[in-house]
Amino acid sequence: MQRRHFTRRATLKSLLAATALVACVPSAGALAAEFDWRQKQGTEINIGFSAHSMSDALIAMLPEFESATGIKVNYEVAPENDFRVKLNAQLASGDGSVDIFMTGPSTNWEYAAGKWIEDLQPFVDDPALTDPAWDFSDFFGNAVDVNRWTGEEFGGLGKGPLYAIPMNEEGYSLTYRKDVLEKEGIKVPETLDELIAAAQKLKGVEFDGKVLDGIVVRGQEFWPTLITGYGSVLAAYGATDLRADGTSAADSPEAIEATRKWIELLKAGPADIASYGWEQAQAHFAAGNSVFLLDADHMAEVFENPQKSQVAGKVGYALAPSGPAGRGSGIWLWSLGINAFSDNKEGAWLFIQWASSKAIMARTVPYGNINPTRRSVAEGPEMTKYVATWGNYNKVWTENLEKYAKWRWNPSTSFSEAGNRWALAAQKSFTLGTDPAETLKAAATDINAVMERVRAAAQ
Repeated sequence: MQRRHFTRRATLKSLLAATALVACVPSAGALAAEFDWRQKQGTEINIGFSAHSMSDALIAMLPEFESATGIKVNYEVAPENDFRVKLNAQLASGDGSVDIFMTGPSTNWEYAAGKWIEDLQPFVDDPALTDPAWDFSDFFGNAVDVNRWTGEEFGGLGKGPLYAIPMNEEGYSLTYRKDVLEKEGIKVPETLDELIAAAQKLKGVEFDGKVLDGIVVRGQEFWPTLITGYGSVLAAYGATDLRADGTSAADSPEAIEATRKWIELLKAGPADIASYGWEQAQAHFAAGNSVFLLDADHMAEVFENPQKSQVAGKVGYALAPSGPAGRGSGIWLWSLGINAFSDNKEGAWLFIQWASSKAIMARTVPYGNINPTRRSVAEGPEMTKYVATWGNYNKVWTENLEKYAKWRWNPSTSFSEAGNRWALAAQKSFTLGTDPAETLKAAATDINAVMERVRAAAQ
């Protein structure tokens, strides 16, 4: 697409939803009368969306934002990989044609290092630009802190500039088949060893005409595996990414033992589990092919939908299993950030503020935009109604976010490269039957080389 030229693309779902919402919702229903929401009327902003339920919801409500603020909104939606490739190329070239974009923890660091993403704290603190009813304190602290970084390689997470406003969160927890466990007389696992024993025992069990796998997880050699199911096992053993001297701890005794446990779990899964990303893991569980899943909690939105799932109404939710070091979960958030090269940052901030307001965030929930990053929305009627038939789902995910879910890796512009190397070592330990002590030692050597290069470049 040509620079400064954005097209309005939307799914049929978004267009139909937009018609319904505009018909039944007052145009300024979410906006405070005493705040000047029209201070940037007549301007135009461009948004880059990754395809997501959040995007669908916000796109549906764009006419309302335009009517209330007088700001014209153009947008483009693309699948996640395509979205990232194009956005990175634009930002690297200093292109300001997209004002707002979706982002997350690891991408924040790359964008911040390149000075491509704006610090939003000054906007939050400016009473002329921020509605007093917006209530920044209502956001979960863990969700906000993931978007803060001082810029220090391998340090400074949760401090310094605020690079994005969180819109939804995923933590990592244990999803299980209630009906299978009840029939087999197995309690919900609390510890990692209990989970391994149950998954191994249930692998091959016949249920409803299917031969089940004990568990399904991501097994690919990419960093998302490191922060999801595998990350929960690493946390249970107290494994970290760095030693006190700043070198890689990928080959620490804790990481090695955790990886051995991880391999035991993988053995209870499908034969091709080493190739599974989130899409395959989610589809496998939704098709009723596995007893357990250790992955993103908000996959429940698919599992509880009878049109998408064969296990709707048969699923239970629990915190990730504990180990010698306790219990832990990684975290991922989709957030909204502002392009540092934008010519209309104030208009962009008005949109982010509107999109992340209590009222608008609550209205994105019925689109499947869970888990909301505001406490009031998480505990509010929209979320409560949406998950009313999901058992203890709301209790589990909010407890996880409050107590256990956090970014567990030191921030760095080299995170993806280092994370991929670690995940590859874990995968090889499983597929090749190699001792994790050997594969992780080799990974640590490579990761140290990456970190030395990054530190040298930062000096």
